[in-house]
Amino acid sequence: MSYQCSKEEREFLDQYDASRYERPSVTTDIVVFTLDELDRLSVLLIKRGQFPYKDRWALPGGFLHTARESVDDCARRELMEETGIDNAFCSQLYTFGEPGRDPRTTVISVAYMALIPKHKLQIKAGDDAKEASIFQIQYDVDGMHFINSQMTISESDLAFDHADVIRMAITKLRNRIDYEDDALALLKDQNEFTITELKKIHETIKNKPLDLPNFRKSFLRDYVKTGKVKELDKTIVSKGKPTKLYKLMGGDV
Repeated sequence: MSYQCSKEEREFLDQYDASRYERPSVTTDIVVFTLDELDRLSVLLIKRGQFPYKDRWALPGGFLHTARESVDDCARRELMEETGIDNAFCSQLYTFGEPGRDPRTTVISVAYMALIPKHKLQIKAGDDAKEASIFQIQYDVDGMHFINSQMTISESDLAFDHADVIRMAITKLRNRIDYEDDALALLKDQNEFTITELKKIHETIKNKPLDLPNFRKSFLRDYVKTGKVKELDKTIVSKGKPTKLYKLMGGDV
């Protein structure tokens, strides 16, 4: 962005002392949601390789390269490093800046939410991480638990305030799933899918069953009639009867 300033303003800027004010560090953290093999809501976590919180699990993310990238660019860079994807559905979630959230210094984190089908993930640990893994999210009276084939960790085991970040991301996802196209981003194949498959994604996110006739009615009204989705001239057999296939129009969500 080019900005033309007056001579007086240039003299002011040349003499401006930025060190007069505290300058906190800025990071981005990304909540990467996906569905596991059993269509359960899951999240990508990385095992930290450095202090603070060394060997604790955390969200992927990193420090902003000041004056070289925007916070959006920082989030995309970190997402690419951890997932191998540079065009994923990614939206800004919230800015976390509570004093003491990072023991090193004052760190403001701009959190993002990404929705990626599991088969597209190329999971790898970044430079400052030991491991990266997908964890299924479960709930009980003690709060959230994160489970994979090797371990179960509780929300209190996560680094920083990342349990709060994940909790807010889940709430936002559930609140917007009925009026945004988020669920389409989690389809295994956006070129061929059924209403039942999309309904299952909605049920997983909402954590409750949905009525199929009502869901079909909403799907036809909000997606097919608006042109977002096209009915294909082909079917598959599901539970002994033909089921219509649909295709997302206009590219990936």
